[in-house]
Amino acid sequence: MKRKLFSKVDLIIISVLLAVSLAFLLPRFFKKENLKAEIFQKGEKLYTIELSQVTESYELKLDGAVILVEKNAVSFKKADCPDKLCVKCGVLSHSGDTAVCVPTATVITVSGGSNEIDVISY
Repeated sequence: MKRKLFSKVDLIIISVLLAVSLAFLLPRFFKKENLKAEIFQKGEKLYTIELSQVTESYELKLDGAVILVEKNAVSFKKADCPDKLCVKCGVLSHSGDTAVCVPTATVITVSGGSNEIDVISY
């Protein structure tokens, strides 16, 4: 006698649970955040950029660092520091993201949008 792995009722319950899960997750992907990047060098604020209003990517050349600004993202592209930790930090695209280049005294912070903390790792 052959036994089925799932009955029709099991499949209906699984389908309903998947649909409810997707209903909770989909708004997160379509949420529009108004992100703002602030760029400091040697303690002085140089730029405040509305990242959601950027239409074309461009570079900012500072003393010892090159910063790439894109729509909803900002990152260090080049730096004169020996270890390049600021470049390895990657793209900053969420509220609360920060990258620092200590030798050039340059700090990039992203704010705005939702301030939910998802995960913190160091």
